[in-house]
Amino acid sequence: MLPSVDWRTAASCSRAFSKGGPRMSPEGALDVVADLHRHARTAIDLVTEYTGLVPAAQAPVDVVDRIRWSRINIAGFRRLLDGLGADVEETGVPSAAARLTGVQAGAVLAFLSSRVLGQFETFSSDTGRLLFVAPNIVEVERRLRLPSREFRLWIAVHEAAHLTQFTAVPWMRGHFEGLIQTFFDAAEPDRSSAAGLALAVRRALASARDDEPPQGPGTDVMTAVTSPEQRQAISQIQALMTLLEGHAEAVMDGVGRTSINHVALLRRRFDRRRTNPTTLQRFVRQLLGLDAKMRQYAAGRRFVDHVVGERGLDGFNRVWDAPANLPTEAEIDRPELWTARVLGARA
Repeated sequence: MLPSVDWRTAASCSRAFSKGGPRMSPEGALDVVADLHRHARTAIDLVTEYTGLVPAAQAPVDVVDRIRWSRINIAGFRRLLDGLGADVEETGVPSAAARLTGVQAGAVLAFLSSRVLGQFETFSSDTGRLLFVAPNIVEVERRLRLPSREFRLWIAVHEAAHLTQFTAVPWMRGHFEGLIQTFFDAAEPDRSSAAGLALAVRRALASARDDEPPQGPGTDVMTAVTSPEQRQAISQIQALMTLLEGHAEAVMDGVGRTSINHVALLRRRFDRRRTNPTTLQRFVRQLLGLDAKMRQYAAGRRFVDHVVGERGLDGFNRVWDAPANLPTEAEIDRPELWTARVLGARA
């Protein structure tokens, strides 16, 4: 049985900890919302044309602020965990452990809500929904001095690629949720996480302070508090997410080369944002394991580029045929192993 979470506490904490967005006039805000809705529709068509994958479901598009983004993700997590068998407080009064978990979840979501630009959120509804966090997009385009409308379309293409992955590939959503189920099923109920959590915090602080990459196991919360069986499930989840992120990166630049005038400028300045976090951001990213996500973009992109370069887009698209065709972490690092296993020798 999974531990319960006080979702009301999570929502209130995420709201209390969220930062305000950039200053905008009401007219300017409405223009951003309309622009992102328009770009989302265009992006879905462009991704379909580029990838050859046709979305089977019509997912809604929402342009949201930071608090609304957190609220939608809380609803999604709650729906997912309830479906996986999360414990429900029978008394109606949350336990101290549930409230503590709610505080932790709210704090994490508040941090992420100021960083996420867009997301295909898969859990809160049957179709999923495409989200764009308007204040974050405006903040980034101002700080990096990017052409606004081109940047918004470019980001929309990335998120439309994720929408396509989950709606055009009929088994993807069930497979993803099955991996999460496996992760929770492998939990050790009596496992004490206090020492591991303390170790993760110390190493995250050292990494942020020294600006050095982490060394050895247990450098993030997930590694520090999980069982060996759970880490095997994490390996499969990481391989899948690396593939999905790398594919989305390749698609946004592939589409950009024909549909966005300044895609090279966007890529150069946007990658600089990813690789130059502040000390606080380095700490939180290391603590939460988000540096692994940063590496996913690069590793996944190398895998996709290698396979497409060697076997073309049709060859790469064999990855979507069945879960057995997904690459392992080892195959992500050595794409030739995947092509040999799935595609075989050239005719």
